[in-house]
Amino acid sequence: MKKIYISCDMEGINGVCTNRHREMGDLFYNWARKQTTTELNTVINEFKKYGVEEFVINDSHDNMINLRIDELPEGSSLISGTHKTDSMMEGINPDFDGAVFIGYHGKCGLHRAVLSHTYSDSIAHAKINGIWFGETTINAAFCGEKGVPLLLVSGDDVLAEEVGELGTGTRSVITKYGISRSAGRMLHPKQVAENYQKAVEEMFQSDIKPYILKSPYQLDLTLREPQMLDIALRVPGTRRSGESSLQFNHDDYITTYRAFIAIQTLAARSYLK
Repeated sequence: MKKIYISCDMEGINGVCTNRHREMGDLFYNWARKQTTTELNTVINEFKKYGVEEFVINDSHDNMINLRIDELPEGSSLISGTHKTDSMMEGINPDFDGAVFIGYHGKCGLHRAVLSHTYSDSIAHAKINGIWFGETTINAAFCGEKGVPLLLVSGDDVLAEEVGELGTGTRSVITKYGISRSAGRMLHPKQVAENYQKAVEEMFQSDIKPYILKSPYQLDLTLREPQMLDIALRVPGTRRSGESSLQFNHDDYITTYRAFIAIQTLAARSYLK
């Protein structure tokens, strides 16, 4: 194993529990950004112990300019910037030996998952092929479509349940325990570092398979406000299935994924205030 893809979010990072941590410009943001960098460097250095030489990191949080290349270990390159066709999965391809998701969080609609959502707060509920999904599941399937196994995911204990449901052997690193959407019991950083060390060690002793969703694909999405649906229905192939719900069907996974990204982006920007 020589080359790893890392998608790095922020809500699942230890200590992060509020919008004040995750929104650039807030008093608490820079602390959360440093925590994110610390956890990211921790997992990179753990993989280096096993001979991994190259890491491509995709900054996957919000405006996607949270990480700084000069703060990352040697052997790293950074995908930075907002406008990426494949968003949190930009840049992944079959050349990677595996993928890692750092700082991920629970899916939309969960009351005990810290800062739970699925891509944006415009999504109230999301299913693909009948599976209630979060960012971990839909992104794992993107990796699987490229033939890349999802090796490890970090976040709270509620997220670890979603990881287990993949059934691929993917390891979880618990960084905190959810109390509510805006509160959690945070672990000491030394404990979090030990959790990463143990998970990486277990991962290299395991047979982890890519997560594959079978074609055809059906998205069933409920948006938070009815007017969001009126705008989201501009995406070709969508159809109304309820007052605030729509459906999208396709035989190709990448097309389905990109349709979801387009739908949630349009919906998030069409809130009527």
